[in-house]
Amino acid sequence: MDNNNNNGTIDYEYPLLERVRTYLRLEHILLALQPATPVTQQNYTRYFSALFAILDLCERSDVRTDVQKDLERRKGQLKVWAQHPDVNQEQLQQTIEQVNQALAAIQPLNRVGSSLKQDRLLSAIRQRFAMPGGTCNFDVPQLHFWLNQPQQVRDNDSARWWNELAVLVSGLTLELELMRGQARFERVTAVNGMLQESTEPLSLLRIRVSADLPAYPVISGHKQRFNIRFLRYEPENGRASFDQDIEFGLALCP
Repeated sequence: MDNNNNNGTIDYEYPLLERVRTYLRLEHILLALQPATPVTQQNYTRYFSALFAILDLCERSDVRTDVQKDLERRKGQLKVWAQHPDVNQEQLQQTIEQVNQALAAIQPLNRVGSSLKQDRLLSAIRQRFAMPGGTCNFDVPQLHFWLNQPQQVRDNDSARWWNELAVLVSGLTLELELMRGQARFERVTAVNGMLQESTEPLSLLRIRVSADLPAYPVISGHKQRFNIRFLRYEPENGRASFDQDIEFGLALCP
């Protein structure tokens, strides 16, 4: 979900394919791993929680292969669009070059994060991290030692760990950018707070609502059918459903 409160709106997203669900989760987690944010004694739990969550997701599914296949599909789509007389050829060629560069970088990769599993510090922390309070200095003295090193030492290590993920992150970011860019927001109405549609196969729903609306969308569905129901943030007279007509923005991303 993205906030656009400067425009008085809130954006919500809902994946309609399992791999897109994984992409969005990775994108969300990666916000805690940005190289520009130093790891300190105040934020280290958030940082390592994000790092280990990414490794867990990459172990459960072959994200690298999924991203590569999706970028290959995008490349084919872009070649078709290049035949359209009204397309901006300069912008299209720049996008094709971005896709080619991402594919060239991601193809040689082995299993994402495999080298991070061999890191002695990360291995020690990861074993204890799921335990409540498991990162106390008596549980993981290596971590306590590391957190008391000069900031430059921690910056060097976190940069090295980030570099193990950077190629995947670059390809993932490009794929999500292209996916979102394939559909514009159109104004639709949820009658009595509900909207249900059958469509051509989709990957992602994007919803843009007024920040003043005292309700939020609950979404369900699959790639060819979805249901949007708005619920009150604070139930009224015991009723959570928002039973008024709601006009909002909807983008259907294939």
